[in-house]
Amino acid sequence: MKISVLLFLFYFFPLISFAQEINKNDEARYLEEDKKKISVVGGLSYLHNSFGLLYENKIYRLRPNDAFYTEFFLRYRWLDVSFSFAPKLTNINNDDPEKGKTKYFNFGFTFFLSPKIRQYLYFSQVKGLYFQDTKEFLQMLYGSDYNEEGYLQFPDAKYRSFKGETSYLWIGNKSDYRSFNNMTYQPLKDVFVVSTGLFYQYNILSDMNKTIYQGNTFTEIQNSPSKDIRIALRSGGGIQKKIKNWYAILEVYPEIYYAKLIGEDFHEFNIGGYSNGRIGYDNGKCFFGAGAQLNLINSSNENFYSATQWLFRAGIGFRLNSPTFVNKNFDKIDNILK
Repeated sequence: MKISVLLFLFYFFPLISFAQEINKNDEARYLEEDKKKISVVGGLSYLHNSFGLLYENKIYRLRPNDAFYTEFFLRYRWLDVSFSFAPKLTNINNDDPEKGKTKYFNFGFTFFLSPKIRQYLYFSQVKGLYFQDTKEFLQMLYGSDYNEEGYLQFPDAKYRSFKGETSYLWIGNKSDYRSFNNMTYQPLKDVFVVSTGLFYQYNILSDMNKTIYQGNTFTEIQNSPSKDIRIALRSGGGIQKKIKNWYAILEVYPEIYYAKLIGEDFHEFNIGGYSNGRIGYDNGKCFFGAGAQLNLINSSNENFYSATQWLFRAGIGFRLNSPTFVNKNFDKIDNILK
């Protein structure tokens, strides 16, 4: 029933999507004025994530002791930068000593190579993990009678992920798709886009040689990093509905993916889906909104590579005039890129 409602909304919105059309001259004027503004967003995100550890042909889950982190977006013209880290001003993070400490850092770029081709590049690092399946793992080693509480902690463990996506817009162009990226772009009109993208990801899990369990520290001298890749072909569409200064955005992308654990005979082809939604308010000067992302992967081995199951974020931002010398230098760059 939920799938039927989602498909109904997805196909119904495009039929009414041009009720909020703006004049092409107004759009061109806004895009020209936007070249002289810097957009800044600050917010808070909740991330449910897990990482996989393959042992004896079974997947065990590693988790960060971290849920909330701060997130920032900064955009000037075609340069769109995001970065985030776990805040230290609140006890929301790292609030369970049994799970150790976790640090987050993310950094990414989004830009258009042409009016139809969007490029996305992203780097993330998580330091400090705990073994969510500790009891199950130790029962496998010592027998089902083992019933000690606590988690195995890996305080030095680093999970680095390099991600990218190259998308081609079959319907729509970069002016239409801008606001789908994040809140730094003001939605101008009702939009319907269709695109196909190639998503690629390379992950490295390293520094697992130090372990803490029930207050005791153990060190393993030799430890090889675990590496894996994931490639997915996504094809789908998105809609944007605007009513005065309020807007709603929805994207749905079914995908076919291949994942491989490097150096191991462990890989798979499978299907899944990526979706993204956001609602917000934007009057051109200040804006705010909230949204969610959801990854659905039809796989019993979904955790042997990094996979975000769901993400929620909320933020607030503003736009200010950029310095004249910055505008002049970027004008020169834009002329070269034309």
